[in-house]
Amino acid sequence: MKRQNKRPRKESPKESGKLRLAGMLEMPATSLSGMASLQLSGNREAVVEGCQGILEYGEDTVRLSTEGMVVRFTGRDLQIRCMTQESAVVTGFITSIEFLT
Repeated sequence: MKRQNKRPRKESPKESGKLRLAGMLEMPATSLSGMASLQLSGNREAVVEGCQGILEYGEDTVRLSTEGMVVRFTGRDLQIRCMTQESAVVTGFITSIEFLT
């Protein structure tokens, strides 16, 4: 059996410093790293922190741009209830969430 040598992705010094600081302050890693954070309330509401913009908006599909990926919601009666410079709230009957790179 041949052993595969898979190395984990190395973080840049800037990223690892932010992650260490978040750990020391007992904060979520996403709060300082610029990564998107998703908070769900059942299948009826999703809060996306780190949202950079709307790519697609319809009753059955919402696509949001975040740092390094796109988050796609599918479902019924989807709406963007609130949007600020850094977050968006998607409501409706959410049937799936996909993370696209």
